[in-house]
Amino acid sequence: MRGNITRRGKSSWRLKYDVGTGTERKIAYVTVRGTRKQAEAELAKRLTELAEGRYVARSAQTLETYVRHWLANIAPAKSGPSSLAQYGTMIRNHVLPELGAIELQKLDAAAIDRLYMLCRKRGLSPVTVSNLHSVLKRILKSAVRAGKLVCSPMDRIQTEPNAKPREVEVLSEEELRRLLGHLKGHWLYLPTLLAVHTGLRRGEVCGLRWKDVNASDIHVTQAIGRIGNKIGVTTLKTRRSKRTIKLPASLLLELAQHKKVQATIRLRLGLGKDAADLICTMPDGKPLHPVVLSHTFAQKVREAGLPSTTFHGLRHFHVSYLLKHGVPLHVVSARAGHANASVTLNTYAHLMGEEDERAAEQADKLFESIRERK
Repeated sequence: MRGNITRRGKSSWRLKYDVGTGTERKIAYVTVRGTRKQAEAELAKRLTELAEGRYVARSAQTLETYVRHWLANIAPAKSGPSSLAQYGTMIRNHVLPELGAIELQKLDAAAIDRLYMLCRKRGLSPVTVSNLHSVLKRILKSAVRAGKLVCSPMDRIQTEPNAKPREVEVLSEEELRRLLGHLKGHWLYLPTLLAVHTGLRRGEVCGLRWKDVNASDIHVTQAIGRIGNKIGVTTLKTRRSKRTIKLPASLLLELAQHKKVQATIRLRLGLGKDAADLICTMPDGKPLHPVVLSHTFAQKVREAGLPSTTFHGLRHFHVSYLLKHGVPLHVVSARAGHANASVTLNTYAHLMGEEDERAAEQADKLFESIRERK
């Protein structure tokens, strides 16, 4: 595969080379500014890419055009409506205003580094910038796979965001007992009890239906969350989030009692004899809004005089309690609906210190046993 160089001006050169495959011949023309030596280097680079199968045809497509294609056609295959809405918001607010007009093939690491610097100057949290980085990385990786880029400029950035994960904070058993006592008789009592006993995410608690409950367990099949500016049923966070969870007998009794009370309230409100499909609802029978749930929970925690925690902290309590009491990691991970056991381990490793101490004790006993046999 050969090419040639023609002078077009004092410091302008036209590269001409064959990019056809098989019997179809296709000629590419590229203008390069600089010295002839620089033009020769650029031609050699392009011919090498062709020979190695890494050649990408020249395109003036902008980053914004490809981003919109990715959001509409690529991302939905692996992300639910709630996640897609978050991606769209982050991209529209922070990426497109700074980088959208740049041609995809001209986007470089320096431009991305500048974007991250601007985000920090504007006061975006490290977590937000890190999330933005993850989404942009996925988009550019997709462009490489689609043959739009030879390689991703992400490989050369020098300011990769690295938000340190916050250490999980959970209430103690005594604090949780006080909280449940404070909530008794309030509509928030059952959602709190469900989260404590099952480790369900906030949206999963709001989306749980009576038909998802049987005599011994619950089936997690949907969630309720934000979709753009609205609240509705969304897909679950990960593939493993669709799961079955065994329920303790005490929680089953609470659910049975709650169903009776809910049916009575619905009759009084003129909503019909049948209990609402959703287990957790507002007092007027309407679906439970996740944001209202979080805000009310925070208010009740303050009223009870307890350390600041979130509704999501109840999920952490459930997982950490099981780990501390010797439930195998893979069982806890499946119960929590984590993508894999490594997610559980990375998040809760600091709670497993006692397990390491027991391992050391067992190793010491083994050593003593071996030494005694000599």
